[in-house]
Order: sequence, then structure tokens, then C-alpha cells
Amino acid sequence: MAGTPTKAIDRDSYDVLVGWKHAAFDDRLILHLQTMQAPSSVETSHLVMTAQQATILANYLLKVAGASPPPRPRSRLERWFGG
Repeated sequence: MAGTPTKAIDRDSYDVLVGWKHAAFDDRLILHLQTMQAPSSVETSHLVMTAQQATILANYLLKVAGASPPPRPRSRLERWFGG
């Protein structure tokens, strides 16, 4: 209905990603995301994921961004022999 107030559960909330860092914990990765919705109100979320989940997320983000993964560094032998 037009003019009916929307319940809080029905509305989407959008934050802006302003920073992140990670830490290893056993065989898991902890991703700390800093987001901001209003000026001067930075919130931090902590996501715990497996290495496989992190890889899937990274590949997904690269795909939707239209980017490709960075080239892997060449080994010393490849640099010496032009491989």
C-alpha cells in the first residue's frame, strides 16, 4: 500500500566499506571489515571463514568487478632462464 510505513525488517541497509584487515586463526581466516553508514560512525564486523570460502569470495569479487587475478610472481629459475 502506498503511504504505509515500511517495517525495519523490510528495508535494506547499505554501508560503505572503509577498511579491512585479516588475521589467521588455526586453519581459518578472520576478516575484519570496517564500514560506515553515517559520518563518524565506523563499525567493525568480524567474519570467520575457511581458506576455501575466502578463495570463492575472492574469485566472485574479481568476476563481478570485471578484473583478473594478479599475475603470480615468477620463480628465481623463471627469471634467470626467461620462463
